[in-house]
Amino acid sequence: MTKKKRKIKFDSFKSALPYLIVGGATLLLVFVGSIDKQNSEANLSLSSFAADDYSNISIDQLSELYTVADLSDALELASAGDVASNYVITTTMYDSGQTVSGKLEKPSITDIAVSRGVIEYEVSEGEDVNTIASKFGLTADQVRWSNGLKTTDVSAGTILKLPSAPGIVYTVKSDDTLESITEKYGSTVEEIIALNDLEVSGLTDGMQIVVKNGSLPETERPEYVAPVVTRPTYTNTNTYTYTYLGSTSERQNIEVVGWFYNLGGPYGGGQCTQWAWYKRQDLPSNLGNANAWARNAAAAGYLVDRTPAAGAIIQTASGWYGHVGYVEAVNGDGSIVVSEMNYGIPWRVIRSTIPASSVGNFNYIH
Repeated sequence: MTKKKRKIKFDSFKSALPYLIVGGATLLLVFVGSIDKQNSEANLSLSSFAADDYSNISIDQLSELYTVADLSDALELASAGDVASNYVITTTMYDSGQTVSGKLEKPSITDIAVSRGVIEYEVSEGEDVNTIASKFGLTADQVRWSNGLKTTDVSAGTILKLPSAPGIVYTVKSDDTLESITEKYGSTVEEIIALNDLEVSGLTDGMQIVVKNGSLPETERPEYVAPVVTRPTYTNTNTYTYTYLGSTSERQNIEVVGWFYNLGGPYGGGQCTQWAWYKRQDLPSNLGNANAWARNAAAAGYLVDRTPAAGAIIQTASGWYGHVGYVEAVNGDGSIVVSEMNYGIPWRVIRSTIPASSVGNFNYIH
């Protein structure tokens, strides 16, 4: 009995042929991709991308990652979710950092582990400002200015406030704004907000913030010493006397202190009584004209005598309304140095010497 040969019908494979071609191409792609990975010592995991500084990932590898993710999903592999997640993350990074060379560059992502704002640091034994500054990547001045230190010496156990980025720690005042701070101390509004997490809270009085790359103006630095101002001195060769005050008014070595228009107080502006009360604000505010000060001060319980002392009020009843001033010093030769307003000219304050021979002509309110 002869067997019939079965006729192979190719028509039944026509519908499956496209799937076979796609499947073969996919396997070939995976195979070629594997070779490429071995040659480049690369890997399709995100950790390998990061280790390679994101610089050797090609568009082909990105396409391969998509294919693997698609196959993993189709075959319902246990790792399908992780592979798909890798593809989505990598694609997002690629979209934000694509280069003309077709490479995926490492995106600029802020390291959330980096310290921000003001750092509190306890000084250890043997440390000084210089060693601490070096440890935190700061300058000695930045550490000093942030803590009001005049020198680089600091005691162990001291808690210092340090900026988390090169710059200064600044304490916010009630009238400060972000714009006024940047204008005076440096940095930018955006940097201050980001470095101090001010997006929601904003500035508050007394808050300590980091001003990145900031610097204190010279007059606000703790080591600043104000220059000594030399007053103009006018020394007369003869005694300087106003006849309406009688012989008590003799003055020598007159020095103009300045002109004062806004001293305030209970006594008339520009008058001798205003200056005397400004220097001795413990005195009553109702002593009257200068010629009555000694009598009224004594009635109020103040010691009044003829003995001068630094800090006392010098007083005379001579002239139309009398005169008062302030004893600045008693000299070794018995003369005294006084400051007074309206010695002939309202609003002007002078400093002068009254010789020992005339000191006894005045009353002194202690």
